[in-house]
Amino acid sequence: MSIFTKAKDKIAELKARSAVVRILLNKYMIATLVFLALILFNSRTSLNQMIKSMSTLRSQKKQEMYYRQAIKATDERINQLTSNKDTLEMFARENYYFQEDGEDVFIVEKPTE
Repeated sequence: MSIFTKAKDKIAELKARSAVVRILLNKYMIATLVFLALILFNSRTSLNQMIKSMSTLRSQKKQEMYYRQAIKATDERINQLTSNKDTLEMFARENYYFQEDGEDVFIVEKPTE
């Protein structure tokens, strides 16, 4: 007996046992499964590429939200600084160590570990 006839006999035996195996070993089902595998994994629009694109899109949307919030906070800060002279003076003193004539400015920094 050749290898092919042994395999054919085993397949026939499996088909006789179960209806699920009979459906899965149908030549149309096999062709459909091969076609789906080729479409999902070997084409230009493969499943891997689609998942990577979706992940990139998700991270870019997070970045967009972050930058929109940062822009909004900056706009609010600019509005505060331009509307009130005292706020502008406080900002200049805190961030750029501005001083008036006759004042001494002491800068105390936290020690870095």
